[in-house]
Amino acid sequence: MAEEAMQQPRRKRAPPRMTTVKAIERVTPKLIRVTVAGDELEGFGPPRAGGHVKLLFPTPGSGWSHKDPEAPRPPSRTYTPRRYDPSAKTLQVEFVLHGDGLASSWAERAKEGETLYVAGPGGGYDVPADVTTMIVAADETSMPAAGMILEALPKGASATVLCEIPDAAEQRPLSPTVAVSPKWLVRGAAAGGTLLEVEVKKLDVPADAHWWIACEAGAMRRIRMYLLKERKVDPMHIHTRGYWRLGETNYPDHDYGND
Repeated sequence: MAEEAMQQPRRKRAPPRMTTVKAIERVTPKLIRVTVAGDELEGFGPPRAGGHVKLLFPTPGSGWSHKDPEAPRPPSRTYTPRRYDPSAKTLQVEFVLHGDGLASSWAERAKEGETLYVAGPGGGYDVPADVTTMIVAADETSMPAAGMILEALPKGASATVLCEIPDAAEQRPLSPTVAVSPKWLVRGAAAGGTLLEVEVKKLDVPADAHWWIACEAGAMRRIRMYLLKERKVDPMHIHTRGYWRLGETNYPDHDYGND
């Protein structure tokens, strides 16, 4: 079986889509919302709630072509496809500014008319149709995905939302269509995920609640183990994601904490 698996042809990835920056909005001091558009977004979605895309940043003058399937892909970063409009062929992506970085720096200097290459979408979470209570614990990096989760909840479901942010100026609506009042946790100089860990342990929620936890990878794992070992939450009711890890750059987009 192992030999047969090694002989399986590698699945071909769909080519990235070329888009053009249509609008740029400074939502908070550290968040920029970029809307891109293009005919190549035809058939892009809809993406699953909390899914991801790869944004590709070729070096100017490199001669790279997104239509060449054999060309090595340029550096990329993983982001949430926050809002896709199939009729307008537009896609919104929200960038958290964290100093000098490939995507963060691009977003700070981006201008309308610039080209952005988008691969995906992939991943995501199928919100169960029978959810009655959802607990969402997110930090600034996963707040776009948290908004998608809230918008995917079945009618009548309730949501308790914890949002950890670096400072109070980063408070903002999670969704334009779902009214929710998160508990804002201002992190300041504390380590990422620290406040989420504390607040999760204070929650008094139904035993059959579903949990969506997305933050710093180490904190995510500690919260996951607490829910499993201390609260005895059904593993099928827990969906976790490590969006970043302290001290690492371009953290992988497939850390679900179940290893």
